Amino acid sequence: MNEDETIRQFLGDRPGADQLREWRETLEQRLARLAEDRKKAPEGAAASLDTKLEQLKRQIEALREEEAVTRFVEDSVRVTLAMGAATDGMDDYEE
Repeated sequence: MNEDETIRQFLGDRPGADQLREWRETLEQRLARLAEDRKKAPEGAAASLDTKLEQLKRQIEALREEEAVTRFVEDSVRVTLAMGAATDGMDDYEE
């Protein structure tokens, strides 16, 4: 099993860090567009847009945190695999 397959198996059904980053970036683009719309919105529509802006900010922050945790997990799996490979290589020299 290669590194990517091992990571995928470890994460199970959860998305990888790269996928989470893409989702976060998409929401950040949406947030920027909505913020521009908010500047042009009539006063009555501003409150509704403010609510949407706050929701997007919370979603972005949640994705940012999940991305960081998932990246840590992926990196930990990579290090563990590398340490195992290094240890296996050392065994060859001991014989």
